[in-house]
Amino acid sequence: MEQRILFPSSDWFQKLAICMLAQEDEYRRLGPMDCTMVVRVSSPENGDRNFEIVFRAFSVDSVREINDPGDVPPEHFIIEASLQTWQEMIENIREHCGPDLKHTLNFLTFPNDPMRVNGPDQLQTDAFYRYNRSIQQFFNGATDVPTIYN
Repeated sequence: MEQRILFPSSDWFQKLAICMLAQEDEYRRLGPMDCTMVVRVSSPENGDRNFEIVFRAFSVDSVREINDPGDVPPEHFIIEASLQTWQEMIENIREHCGPDLKHTLNFLTFPNDPMRVNGPDQLQTDAFYRYNRSIQQFFNGATDVPTIYN
C-alpha cells in the first residue's frame, strides 16, 4: 500500500512537482510557465497555511511553506480557499482522474468563491489566468498522490 501524504504540506506539493516531471511532454504542449504562486489553505483549527511554488519552464524550481504570513512575498499571486474546498477539489480530481467541470480552478475561482485569486496588482493576478491550464495540470497530478487531510 502506498504511503498517504498529508495535505496541506510541502511534501504533498513536492510530490505534485515530481508528477509534473513525469509529464514533461504535456507541459511542453501547454508552453513554458514562469511564475510563483502561493497556495493558502485556511482552516478554523490551524489558521492559514501558505505554500510557495516556483514554476520555471516545464518544472518546479522550489516548494516551501511560509510560516509567517508577513513573509508572503508581495509579488506573487495567491490562490486561497478553505481546507474543505481544497479537499473537495483534490478528491474530485482523484475520483475522476481529473476534475469535473465544477471542480476546475477556473470554475472555483471565477465567482471569487469558494476560491479567491489575489495579487498585489493586475499583472501578478493575470499570471494565474495566463498559466491556468498548466496550473490545473499541476493540481491534476493529485490523481497519483494518495492523500490524507489535516
